[in-house]
Amino acid sequence: MLPPDPDQWQISTPYLRGIELFNSGAYWEAHEAWEEIWLDADGIQSEFLQGLIQCAAALLKYTRNEADPARRLYGTATRRLALCPDSYMGLNVREFQAAMAECFAPVIGGPYREIDPANIPRIDVG
Repeated sequence: MLPPDPDQWQISTPYLRGIELFNSGAYWEAHEAWEEIWLDADGIQSEFLQGLIQCAAALLKYTRNEADPARRLYGTATRRLALCPDSYMGLNVREFQAAMAECFAPVIGGPYREIDPANIPRIDVG
């Protein structure tokens, strides 16, 4: 499935479905929804979508108390999202990155503890 023009994200069913799934804690399913459009994306859009996919995968690993894979996925997601504009496809990327950093602080800086559901970021677009 072709990815939407970044300015027309509102019409992308897989993108919006991925957000809905992510926000409900269905991280694997969010990954699958975004992958439908990521496979045909390129450039910054590819980096952005892969960053979201890797955020979802990192959260999945973190919720399973798999610290090392969560840390690796979070690191690659962070590097990809850093390449994106501050706002992209309706998402305030920097705000989302900050929320992910807060959530992942126990994985990155320690001491490691189970994920705090209150710190799991939501994706708000608009």
